[in-house]
Amino acid sequence: MTDLDPDTVPATPIYTITVSSNGAAALDGEEITGPGGDPAEARVAALAEVRIKAALRGRPVRVNAKEADGSTWPLIVAVDGSVTTLDHPHPTPPPPPAPQPAQAPPAPRSAPQAGGVAVPTPQDQAAARTTGGQMPAAAPTPAADEWAAPLPASFRILWGQLVAQEHAARNGTGSLADAIVTAHHLETALAQQYGPQHPYTVNVMTVRAWLTLRNTTAWAETVELLVETAQRRQETKARPAADTDLLIRNAHAAWRKLTKEDPESAREIAEQVLTLLVSLPTDPESPPSERDAKRARDVVHWIESGAAA
Repeated sequence: MTDLDPDTVPATPIYTITVSSNGAAALDGEEITGPGGDPAEARVAALAEVRIKAALRGRPVRVNAKEADGSTWPLIVAVDGSVTTLDHPHPTPPPPPAPQPAQAPPAPRSAPQAGGVAVPTPQDQAAARTTGGQMPAAAPTPAADEWAAPLPASFRILWGQLVAQEHAARNGTGSLADAIVTAHHLETALAQQYGPQHPYTVNVMTVRAWLTLRNTTAWAETVELLVETAQRRQETKARPAADTDLLIRNAHAAWRKLTKEDPESAREIAEQVLTLLVSLPTDPESPPSERDAKRARDVVHWIESGAAA
């Protein structure tokens, strides 16, 4: 990535790549390549894993690359895979917020109103889908570090195939459709073993949504996938929340294209897109955005205009 301003890259997360003298590479302590290989190739493999993490976040991320001789190189890895070497250490991350005392669960929220259209909350929407209108029992929320964990070893080969296919597509020597198919197979296998709401499955579903958005000309199917992925991430409280918010905004942008291509299909999914938009931001620490409010009003105005009639 050219003209990258390192000061604009958030201080966290900072990933750590370690390359040992025997050629093994690890990312945040998780093995990426085994011993006996070429250290340079092992480093490239670890950087490829970091690039996927950057793609998941939709922005560059920080890395400390530790060599076998003890030297450490501060890097920034962009979504397109480009690497920027810094001449100074990464800034010290801010301290985590102090733990808050436990509080009683909040009372249920009433459905918000947008332009005269009643919009169910994401919680109500999830309950209706899974229990036929009955409120489901609360499921345990995965810890934040579970969302950053690499896939189990038994799925690493398929994941490596996906990364290689995406890399080939980016270099013009392959098709992004191949990576999308592999992502779908991997997601299906993870769902069968761990369930559709496990962080492994949700993370790969998110990757499939990003890949599909980059490759699509079928806007109806793409909007459906973006909406479904955002809903799944909301239901599971997926981390980072910023990725969920970005998916929702992308869903609106894709839906806008759909209104011109296929107004009838756009009308069928408009209320789901609106429900997601009025939930922004999903991170309670993020301030509301006027641009997000305008997106929601845009959907309401389009519905009320009768454009799909």
